[in-house]
Formats: sequence, C-alpha cells, structure tokens
Amino acid sequence: MVIALLTDFGTRDYFVGALKGVIFSINPSAKIVDITHEIPAQDVKAASFTLRACFANFPKKTIFVTVVDPGVGSNRKALLVETADYYFIAPDNGLLSFVFDEAAHYTVYQLTAERFFAEKVSRTFHGRDIFAPVAAHLSNGVEPHEFGAEISNFVHLPNSTPTQISEREIEAEIIHIDFFGNLVTNLKSTDLPAEFTLRIKEETINKRQNYFAEAEKSELFTILGSAGFLEIVAFRDSVKDILRVEVGERIRLLTTYYFQSPKEEKSV
Repeated sequence: MVIALLTDFGTRDYFVGALKGVIFSINPSAKIVDITHEIPAQDVKAASFTLRACFANFPKKTIFVTVVDPGVGSNRKALLVETADYYFIAPDNGLLSFVFDEAAHYTVYQLTAERFFAEKVSRTFHGRDIFAPVAAHLSNGVEPHEFGAEISNFVHLPNSTPTQISEREIEAEIIHIDFFGNLVTNLKSTDLPAEFTLRIKEETINKRQNYFAEAEKSELFTILGSAGFLEIVAFRDSVKDILRVEVGERIRLLTTYYFQSPKEEKSV
C-alpha cells in the first residue's frame, strides 16, 4: 500500500525524514512517495489545490498524509477520511474540503485512539507523532474505525467558484500560482464560452493556445491546464512577475459576441 506525503516542511530540516522513519519503524515494507514538501508555509489552500490536482493519479487505496497544520497543538481535530478509493489523513482545517465536495461517498473519523500514536506526542509535531504512525498502522491493516469515532462536524470550506455578475461577464479568481509563475484560475472548461477575453488588473488577454510553444516569448495567453482549470501563462516567462499578482487576485471573463448586421429590406 502506498503512503503519499505532502507537507510544507521543506527539505532542509529533519521533519520529512522523521515522518518516514516513524512509518518504516511500524511498517518496514511501506512504499512512501513524496508529492511535495515545498507547499508555502502554513498555506492550507495551496496544499488543498496540490492534493486535488494529483491524488487521482495514484493507485487505489493510497494513503495520503497531508501535513500543513497552522493549528498544531491546539484543540483542532485530526482526521482520517475514507472514500471509495483512497484514504486521507490531515488536520481539520479545511484542507480536505475538495474531498467533501467531489467524493460520492466518504466517512470522516476523528483520530483519538492514542494507542496508535507515538508514546510521547509533541505539541509542535503531530505529523511525526500522530499522522505518520496512524498512516503506518492503516497500511498494516488496522481498520479505519479503530482510530476513532465517525464524526459529522468538521471544517468544510466553501468551494471557490466563478460568479456570474451579468449576462456576459463572470468574476473569477486566481487560486494557485505554480513554480513557473503560471496563474491557475478557478474557471473550468464548462465555464468557458466559445469566445471570451480575460481582464486582470489593467491587462486584457484574448489569445488562447493549445500548447505553450505556439506563443512568442513573454506573450500572455490562456490555456486549459493539466489540473482541469484555465491558466494564464507566458511562454518562457512568469506571469506572476510580469503582472505582479498573488493568489486571490480577481479576474473578469467577458463573453465576446459577434453581431451580423441585418440586411436592409428593399422597398417595392
């Protein structure tokens, strides 16, 4: 069974190694995959987007351990979410809201069975002392309900969706900026009319491409990205740097209408 790790720990410190050491101590045959440990510090939304973009590429029954946890040591809950195909272990801070929105069926358990935790639980490192050992025991065949009771009160953040503000205008936003400086919007293919322009800050973008190299260097255009969202990109350049924008920036989509002048009727 695969255990996939996603954190904001970086790779300079001992944190990621400690997670793996705990998992291997409990299940020496575990298969561990690093999704990324470069989530911006304490950025729950970035972690949620990253997990949402890639979890379906993993084999069925993968255990995802996602530790971006600004509330570590507080009274926030620790969760195990079971869907038909996957397991997700995370703090109760909204990180798994996309699962609650998209999974047809899911069960949420609160992690309370301390016999599956580390002997001593640090107030600052629940990734090592709670989430990692629970993942390892789960991979060894412990049933999800053994880790704690099923609950229905958990943090479920509203999904970021575009807003129709007029017949021909939609307000959307930037929900992620990737390593290359591409701007990922919350617009899906089903939101897009046949012809449209985007406005972001003072910039109007009306060029759409099927692949990056169709454009000139630094030229701004839109493309439907691999995560299923419309992206604003610049070939071999960073749109983030060009436009100086951050996650949360609002954008406008305007439908482009083409009108044909009616033919004048001839008098008889």
